[in-house]
Amino acid sequence: MITKTNKQEKINYIDTVGFGADIGGRGFHLPVDISVRADGRVYVINRSPMHRLGIRVGICDVLHGWYGEFGSDGKGDGQFTGPTAITHDSDDRIYVADEELNRITIFNSDGEFKSKWGEYGTEPGQINGPSALKVTADGNLLIVDHLNNRIQKMTPDGEYISHWGSQGMAEGQFNLPWGIDTDHAGNVYVADWRNDRIQRFSEDGEFIDMYGSPGSDDGLFNRPADVAVAQDGFIYVADWGNQRVQVFDRLWNFHTSIRGQATVSPWAQEYLEANADELDARSRFDPYIEVDTDDQHEISARVEAYFWDPIAVEIDPEGRLIVADSLRHRLQIYQRLAD
Repeated sequence: MITKTNKQEKINYIDTVGFGADIGGRGFHLPVDISVRADGRVYVINRSPMHRLGIRVGICDVLHGWYGEFGSDGKGDGQFTGPTAITHDSDDRIYVADEELNRITIFNSDGEFKSKWGEYGTEPGQINGPSALKVTADGNLLIVDHLNNRIQKMTPDGEYISHWGSQGMAEGQFNLPWGIDTDHAGNVYVADWRNDRIQRFSEDGEFIDMYGSPGSDDGLFNRPADVAVAQDGFIYVADWGNQRVQVFDRLWNFHTSIRGQATVSPWAQEYLEANADELDARSRFDPYIEVDTDDQHEISARVEAYFWDPIAVEIDPEGRLIVADSLRHRLQIYQRLAD
């Protein structure tokens, strides 16, 4: 049952960071995951399957600072072919998952390659299509082992510790899980993508509860891709198929949903002002094209401010919500007002 609060939740749109940069440089191309350090630097995985030069990790902040990029297309050290996820630990080591190479690559905070590990398979410690990563309070690594329908806990060096989950619809089972997060108590939240729900576990993988079912009404999901838990316990779900982010409290009471309010970022504005033809074309562009359809993906394609495949959510140290707005090659920033 969906429980709604009586009060109107206030979530403010703050800003948009980024614009399309499909061959590298300042900007993004199909960002699929983000990780925010304690100093506010945001690491952004760019998938860029059609423009292989765009596969990389970009580093920015929510104030439009740009700090460079690292990684490239390939199978060598420090390279990726199908990057899906990024996280960091307390020593600012950066971990990147690659679902095609079935490996985890580790960098320092400046993007210098340090090591890699991973082996394809179905046995404990082997992986098949890793889609999300999260470092636990004790410094170990949780891996969403997407095609094996399980969560694995590994040491930072890739030594197997434990796992839980199997394919199915029952409690504690998964059907192509994608995103992951933890709360301040160490509980683990998993976006169970094809089951259209979020499952919550203890830090040891014991099932606690689950929430969600298929649909497009408030509180329902259509292929949830990621979940982020704020310090105050509020839960943000990237409801990918419904082209929105939904907001719940820790008891799964629905509070509100966000459809997207993006504006033109300063990076994009600088580009336009430096390119007269592009600026002229932009002046004639209609950012809102009405469509006679209920298809949320098609609506997003026609309304520039809306999310278009929101695939990842993250909470920064200031409590701001950062959304990877994948097909628009940008990040949208929001903040929930305190009660």
